[in-house]
Amino acid sequence: MRFIHRGVLGLTMLLIPAGAGAQTPAPPRLVLVCAPCHGFDGVGHDRTIPNLAGQHRDYLVGQLSAFRSGQRIHSTMNFFSGQMTREELQGIVEYYSVLPRP
Repeated sequence: MRFIHRGVLGLTMLLIPAGAGAQTPAPPRLVLVCAPCHGFDGVGHDRTIPNLAGQHRDYLVGQLSAFRSGQRIHSTMNFFSGQMTREELQGIVEYYSVLPRP
């Protein structure tokens, strides 16, 4: 089953152009998975989706770790955080934490 999830994630990344929504700093490729909800600018698309821009690194790491372990439940976040390596998650944290707060 994990193989299927990685395949879906890989296919999703291939279907979205690499330059889509490029910013300074350039987002890691896996931000493409986060952007549909959290935006490339780190601003959630509605009030139920948290803003990630300018959040503290430790906070983001803690939340992603909680989703990854299942301590915090949200089907989409549990799925994607479980499919990424710790290095990939760290790249996402670094990207969103340095964006300006909305």
